[in-house]
Amino acid sequence: MRTFWLTLLAVCPVVAAYTQPQGQQKAPTFSVSVDLIKVPITVLDEQGGSVTDLRTSDFRLYEDGRSQPIRSLSMDTNPVSVVLLIDSSGTVEKELKQIKEAAEGFAEALSRGDRISVITFADEVDELLDWTEDTKLVRKALRKIESGLRTSLYDAMFQAAQEKMSAIDGRKAIILFTDFLNNQSVTSYQDAVRAIVQSQASLYIVSKTVMVRQDATRQRRVVILNDIYRRLFPDSNYIDEFFAKKEAEMTDLAEKTGGRCYFPANYNQIKGVYRQVAAELKSQYFITYISEQTMVPNTYHRITVEYLPPASRLIYRKGYYYKPDPMFKLRPTNRNR
Repeated sequence: MRTFWLTLLAVCPVVAAYTQPQGQQKAPTFSVSVDLIKVPITVLDEQGGSVTDLRTSDFRLYEDGRSQPIRSLSMDTNPVSVVLLIDSSGTVEKELKQIKEAAEGFAEALSRGDRISVITFADEVDELLDWTEDTKLVRKALRKIESGLRTSLYDAMFQAAQEKMSAIDGRKAIILFTDFLNNQSVTSYQDAVRAIVQSQASLYIVSKTVMVRQDATRQRRVVILNDIYRRLFPDSNYIDEFFAKKEAEMTDLAEKTGGRCYFPANYNQIKGVYRQVAAELKSQYFITYISEQTMVPNTYHRITVEYLPPASRLIYRKGYYYKPDPMFKLRPTNRNR
């Protein structure tokens, strides 16, 4: 019954593995340095605010269960490279103006020297702007956004990670605005996640699931279907269960990369969320350490961090790939520069 429900909502992903086209030269692999590993970390207090008086002695770090000596703990003020990844599918058509204004506010809140690229996705993935430090160009690109019908979410995630982030050194982040629904991609969710983790970019998700859920419960067809399910399964609410699962997936993915997931209740709150993300990027701590393990190419290494003083929540990158195998895209991307 759950599969039928997802089909009715038309959000089942198309699962496809990335393979290397015949005759294409082998792309160069990229690897994560294991000489000095950098882990973004955020400590939150009971009110959800960031704890800023952090010390190296407050932490213990483990890689694959083995204790690793922490080399340093500091706030990195070097420029950051950010991909703005924006859902422009049919569900946001009426709110595009607010979405554009919020994204513009984010660009203006970044620091001098920070770079931005803009990618939108609906029926296809469109790169609207390559790397730039010019906020005027960012505003111009954002104003080109037009709504589509379907959602190529996983394709967009893969492109942002593999094509824009994998070759970038230093601080980098993907800011994804989405409801996490997907009904158009040729990329699987697993491949999209792997590409993001391999890229070592921190993923920040601004989720519109709260707003979409409110709209869904008012649609006549959904109300009728939900009533049928309630009669069959009196203790279940499939709308709530579906979106709760998506929100849990989003939160886990974002925090796995050292980023965060936000759930604004309405479109007016999006601008404030973007400003909060920009502020965190400028004040985030990083732990660095030297791995003492023998490495095998294309292996994933789990990182566990403990914070010794009392805290409400600890968010950090959960691991990295050592010399990962390359991943390949399946189709060309539209470029509207």
